[in-house]
Amino acid sequence: MPANLPPTYYKLKHEHEAAKTDAERLVLLEEMLRIIPKHKGSEKVVSDLRRRIARLKKGASAAGGKKGTRKGYSEHIPKQGAGQIVLLGPPNVGKSRLLAAFTKAKPDVSPTPYTTTAPLVGMLPYENIQFQLIDTPSLVPDFVSPTVLTLARNADLVLIVISLASDELLDDLEMVFAVLDEAGLGDGTPFVVANQLDAADAEARLEILAEFYGESVQLYPISAVTGDGKDRLLKRLYGALDIVRIYPKAPGKPIERDAPIVLPVGATVLDAATGLHKDFAEFRFARIWGPQWHAGQPVSRNDVVYDGDVVEFHL
Repeated sequence: MPANLPPTYYKLKHEHEAAKTDAERLVLLEEMLRIIPKHKGSEKVVSDLRRRIARLKKGASAAGGKKGTRKGYSEHIPKQGAGQIVLLGPPNVGKSRLLAAFTKAKPDVSPTPYTTTAPLVGMLPYENIQFQLIDTPSLVPDFVSPTVLTLARNADLVLIVISLASDELLDDLEMVFAVLDEAGLGDGTPFVVANQLDAADAEARLEILAEFYGESVQLYPISAVTGDGKDRLLKRLYGALDIVRIYPKAPGKPIERDAPIVLPVGATVLDAATGLHKDFAEFRFARIWGPQWHAGQPVSRNDVVYDGDVVEFHL
């Protein structure tokens, strides 16, 4: 039986996702619970609302009435690392589990839908750099948080996450495409992460997914539980971000490759100098090592650098 939630419920849900304090969230959740029709089709939603209300009340009680501030979030999340990557998808596809498994972030991981109510950030290591990974509230056909769309527009890369444990994965993917198209975010070839590769019958569902979408999307099966597919995905993310790693070398010192300067493809020697420190923009001359160069070759400010190049600046 469908839940048949009233329009007011979705308006309150929108306000709840935009709320910045637990007190605001609690009021909105209680009102959502009050207006929701109580019947068999809404049992799961009612149960989820009661659970979230209880958790907020418990948190308020544990605080003991102490005054303090809670840091909220805005629609703008400053970029960190080598690239900002946003996870989008319907409920229960494992976005939060991916964030928890591959970063040090501690999201609430639950089989209950809509556990993620605000964006959460983690840093995803790849070789000697890190990507900024952002989990977002789930997409549903009836309502999409403006915050989620803003994050998607500002991100360097968007990953659509669907579940290989769901028989509805084709419909889920179509729904996400429709939401992105309506928001003007449907250009380009989508990156689709097919999560829960460890689920029963996942391989059969993956074959169906590949049959329908294998030529129109870049498909990456993965398991947040076992880590299968992670290395392939990370390598592709690095390539898709169109970045290069440049290694500064101090004169007379050995080459170190633990702290690269990350620049966009097409960057120049001057960009590398500025990325190292603004004072290096006035360097007298520079030497470079790399597959495109003779070892220690002098280069000009406007020469383009390539991934893995080592540059020695002389001030």
